[in-house]
Amino acid sequence: MLRFISPVFLAFVSLPLSLAARNPPAATAGARAAYAAPAPQAAGQAQGMNKIEHIIWIIQENRSFDNYFGTFPGADGFSPSTCVPVLPGSTRCIKPFHMPKGEPIYDLHHGWNDEHAAWDSGRMDGFVWAEGTPLTMAYLDDRDIPNYWAYARHYTLCDRFFSSEMGESLTNHLYSVAAQSGGLISGLGSIKGIEETLGEEGGFSFASIVNALSSGHVSWKYYVETKPVPADHESYGVLPSLWFGEPKTFSLWNPLAGFKAIRENPDRMKNLVDLKDYFQDLQSGTLPEVSWIVPTFEDSEHPPETLAPVARGMWYVTNIINSLMQSPYWKDSAVFLTWDDYGGFYDHVPPPIVDAFGYGPRVPTLVISPYAKEGFVSHFTYDFTSMLKFIEVRWDLPSMTERDAHADPMLDCFDFTQTPVSTLVIPLPKTLPKPGHTMYQFYQPYIPPPAMVRYPQRQVVPHPTGAVQ
Repeated sequence: MLRFISPVFLAFVSLPLSLAARNPPAATAGARAAYAAPAPQAAGQAQGMNKIEHIIWIIQENRSFDNYFGTFPGADGFSPSTCVPVLPGSTRCIKPFHMPKGEPIYDLHHGWNDEHAAWDSGRMDGFVWAEGTPLTMAYLDDRDIPNYWAYARHYTLCDRFFSSEMGESLTNHLYSVAAQSGGLISGLGSIKGIEETLGEEGGFSFASIVNALSSGHVSWKYYVETKPVPADHESYGVLPSLWFGEPKTFSLWNPLAGFKAIRENPDRMKNLVDLKDYFQDLQSGTLPEVSWIVPTFEDSEHPPETLAPVARGMWYVTNIINSLMQSPYWKDSAVFLTWDDYGGFYDHVPPPIVDAFGYGPRVPTLVISPYAKEGFVSHFTYDFTSMLKFIEVRWDLPSMTERDAHADPMLDCFDFTQTPVSTLVIPLPKTLPKPGHTMYQFYQPYIPPPAMVRYPQRQVVPHPTGAVQ
């Protein structure tokens, strides 16, 4: 399986922007100076960011925008005429339909080759045959995820938020901390895998934003949900680090533990902590300025539904947000709630081509804050490096790669002059949906995707504000 694209290969296909390079572009003199906002209103927005003193970035798993918000009023959802062919060139096609209860019972493929096959050079018509199931076309709405729709109605929903790489969990989680994947295009499950694939002894050697946060004296933590490990844990069929959570162990959803500069620094490793610490930090007044929160498998919303019920994941997230809203930290916080990749589910918007790796399909993203625009849908183009850009601009930190240097810092989602939006505390149910205990499997594609995807010529199109469009 192809896991890494070398800079030599990228040069061969004449791509202008390579994030696989070991030496990213030099950092700017200052993030605020680098963000060239031509309009006075945009400049004022950047200044107003100082009202945000805490960022909580919640990352859930494997959902496309159309899968969760394809029917949300005012958002760019699929049209009534949407119908995706079962096979290439077939006249038989599948329309979007409401997700049947208890489905999907298997996972949908969402790797590099599958994703390119579904994308089909921007035609977005290969999903059904590439995924091997009509369930790629199934969607959920406020009947299934009422809390997420309530947040969208009360705060800000982003309908042009794309995954950073046309790939799966690890690569996109790497973008959420480093604005690049180091050239990876598929998952690795261990430090040994990093060493064998990238030739980097001891873990990832490229920079993460932790370097800048530490140098800038910005406090941070990476919260990892954990569960007790039962005696029969090997029978669960997924990686123990995902099912039970291990804050100081590298995994697909916990990339910071794979960085050599973090693994060898006890002061940084102590910031990879159990999610229980988040609730304690809210109570004790020790919440850091920047937080990431990742789930265990059963709370992740990652297919199959039998192992990770969507409703269970929604209530897990709701509890995290409720706890913030009921704490003194709400008044100066911004929550970014997003999903790491499309998970094999259909999305109708072709991702902009910004370099050899991305973007990938849209994922749902909500901005929840007293200063988030109320009942607003942002149509600006974002990806995971946009959150990093927000952090960099807010605390005047340097960018790491061309991706975050060009990223839009999501100021369209905020109005720092408005009367703060009220909290939306949603009461938790007495009981939560319980996951089953079934073997983890994938649907099989109707036609195997090509073993090697050829890459088109890709270029960066400047956004008027300096962001990637």
